[in-house]
Order: sequence, then structure tokens, then C-alpha cells
Amino acid sequence: MNPFPKTLLLIALLGLAPFAQAEYLYTEGHWQIKPGTTSDIKLENRTAVLLTLMDQASRLAENGELKAAINAWENLGDNEKGTQVEAVALLERARLYVKRAQFDNAVELLDELYNRHSNFPGFNQVVELQFVIANRFANGDRRMLGGWLPWFKDEAHAIGLWDKAVRYAPNSEIAEECLIRKARLATELDRLGEANDALERIVSDYTKSKYLPEALERLADLRSKESMGPDWDQTSTLESADHWRTLAAQFPKDPRAQAAAQKIAELRDRAARGKLNLAQFYWYKRNNPEAAKLMANACRSISPESTSAKEAEALLDEMQKNPDPPKSFADKLLGVYPRPKLVGDNKPVPINDDLDSLGFKKEPVKPATDADRR
Repeated sequence: MNPFPKTLLLIALLGLAPFAQAEYLYTEGHWQIKPGTTSDIKLENRTAVLLTLMDQASRLAENGELKAAINAWENLGDNEKGTQVEAVALLERARLYVKRAQFDNAVELLDELYNRHSNFPGFNQVVELQFVIANRFANGDRRMLGGWLPWFKDEAHAIGLWDKAVRYAPNSEIAEECLIRKARLATELDRLGEANDALERIVSDYTKSKYLPEALERLADLRSKESMGPDWDQTSTLESADHWRTLAAQFPKDPRAQAAAQKIAELRDRAARGKLNLAQFYWYKRNNPEAAKLMANACRSISPESTSAKEAEALLDEMQKNPDPPKSFADKLLGVYPRPKLVGDNKPVPINDDLDSLGFKKEPVKPATDADRR
């Protein structure tokens, strides 16, 4: 027999395979196959039986017989492994477990659905249900062990579930809402690292998100709190001011932007005060006028109109009038702190003809004769 027709038939069947995946819809109390999602190559009797069994499972759930409905969907899924019917059964069981507040069971089913049916047409419903479960935890809903025994509240568990929903659908609107909800809850629970990660992702990956102004404001507040005052590192303070500036520039009509100018002034004044404190330390405590001038000028550059800048100018005037800082009681008693040498103070040392002192022995030049080369 000529194998060529068999090859053509195989290619045709492979070409039809993507269209043979049925998509099931539940409308007006009945399950049906969405038109155009399945090929004509199917067993009509088997399809009718499956739809009837699916209708029966849904009817049990509508009548409040949730446990019986879960069992019915489980039997359907077990008998239809690897098909879209199994995927629908997993999703419907997860929904019923959520109604019974058996959230962990529902999450396990959604994970199985995600791992085994990544091409499931109703995948958005999976993400939405994951989002609902996370919100139930965040709102303080308790797990019901076995569907009847209330367990402890676990609001923090919502953070991991929101993360999972973002992984499922990173380009959806739900992903943005998951991140902002994670940031809010993590801030309330004092898990600032996780809040910071969520806010940073909104700012970097979702530049058109409706939550961007809130994310910038929250990120600015987090950054400002990382520094404990002018005596500490001010990098986070300046980053906070930059976030406020971005908020004011990109969203001038947002109510949060109204406080931006004052916040920026306060933050830059704090950063400038940090440089002024360093300038005063080098001048009064370390006898180092050069470092003091450098810090004082940095203070003026950070916030020229601030009170700190005016104090820095007064300090620069003092240093200009007298290059030596005033002596404290300790200086008078123990002597002033040694002033560091400038780089220009290191003058080159001349070397005389006696190189032997440096490890080089000066020897007379030998003639390059044949006898010497042997």
C-alpha cells in the first residue's frame, strides 16, 4: 500500500488538533461546547453524556449539596484525565472548596490546574479565583478545616497567594492590584522589604498603572523612614525626594501631589543637615578644614534655600577668616587633633649617585668581548 495517503491523513489530523480542544461554557443552567472550539471528529454520544454529567454536578452545587458536587466533579475529572473536562472539573471543585472556606484545598487544585493545563481557555478564571482566595485571607476570613472547623486567622498568607497570581498572569490588571494590595498589607504587618519589592515592581513594570501615584507615595514614605536622622546615611532620603518629584511631575492633578513640594523641601533639608553635621565634625573635632569645606559646599548644593545651607555659609565664612578651628578644652589640655596631610604635601625625594642604598649596586660596565661571553 502506498504510504503517501497515510502521511497526508496524519498531517491533516495534526493540523486539526489545536482546533479539536473543546471549550466548555455554563449558560442558562446547562453546560455546552463553545461553537468553533472543537472539530467534527468526535463521538456525539460521549459528548452528550459528559455534558449531562457536568449539568448534574452543577445542579448539586446550586442545591447546596457542595460535598456531593465536589465528589461528582472529582469523578468526572478522574475519568477524563488530560482533557479539558478535567480542567473544568478542577476549577469547579476549587470554587466549591472556596464556598466551604477550605482555601488550602482550593489552592492545591488551582496549582494542579496550572501545572497540567497551562493552555486552559478559562485560565483568567483561575487567576481571578486565586485573587479571591488571597483577598479572603487578607480580610481575616478563617480556614474551615473539613468545611466546618474554624481555624486561626492568617492575613499574611495572602501575600504569597497574591505573588502566585502575579506569576500566573503578570500582564493582567489583576497583577497590578495584587501588587498594591500586597504592599498595603505588608506595610501594615511591618514586612517592609516585601512592601518595597511590590512597590518597586509597580513603578518599574507597570508605568501606566492606575496605582502608580499610590505606589510612588508609599515608596517615598518607605525611603524616608529608612534614615533615622541627619546623623545617618542620607541616600534613602534623597531617593524619597526623587519619588515625590516624580509623583508631582507625572501626576500634577493627583491629590497626593499637593504635598510633594513641602515633602521635597523637608527631605532635602534633612539631607543637607547631614552634610552640615559632617562639616562641623571635621572642623571642630578633626582639625580638617579641607574636608569641612567639602561637606559645607555639598550641604549648600543639596538644598540652597534651607536653614542648613545658611549655617553652612556661616561656617565657610568662619573658615575663611581663620584657617585654624577654635580649640576646645580637650584640645588645650591634650593638644589638637593632628591635621591630615594633603596629597600635595608629599614632595619627591632626590636620589644621589649612591643607588646601593636603594638596593641597586652600581658596577662598572664590562666590555662585550668573546672571552667574557664564554
